[in-house]
Amino acid sequence: MNKVIVLLCVLIFSSISVNAIMTDEFIDETLKDIDCPKPEINVNYNYESFERIPIKLQILEPISTKKNNITDGQKIKFKVKQNVKHNHHVILTAGTIVEGTVETFMPRGMNGIPGVIILDDFEIPGLEKSKLKSTYIKRGPDLSLCVFPLKWALTFLPPTGSLTNFIVGGNAKISTKDTIQVFYYPAWN
Repeated sequence: MNKVIVLLCVLIFSSISVNAIMTDEFIDETLKDIDCPKPEINVNYNYESFERIPIKLQILEPISTKKNNITDGQKIKFKVKQNVKHNHHVILTAGTIVEGTVETFMPRGMNGIPGVIILDDFEIPGLEKSKLKSTYIKRGPDLSLCVFPLKWALTFLPPTGSLTNFIVGGNAKISTKDTIQVFYYPAWN
């Protein structure tokens, strides 16, 4: 009996590997009339350079998922906290106003899921956008790490495990005390 099971496993695995080598007819039919150009490769970029310059920002007006005073795509104003230098030259002075965008705003949810604010697309005067890595993510307290074990512990009592669904996560807040750090890469093209 064991030999039959082993033989069936060998046949199944060998047929799976043969099917993986064959082409996918559905994909070939679907994409035959669609032109898919290859992406451009930046050959001028110095891939050996890891030089980055931190830019510390401070929000002018606090935002929070609790107050519902933000929306996706909303422009937010920041100011530079301290002078930014590159090669002993000041490239950005303290107090310069910078504008960023709320890329994603997610309110807190059930089961302890926290609220999230994602900021990106910063426009810094005098610096090229293509040389910035500027995504900033702020999350509220994540209570799901407490809720899920509690839910499993209470499943032997039928309705009580489901009651943990009503525990909500924390709100994400960005206050004027927070430091938002983005990076400028001078070697990028």
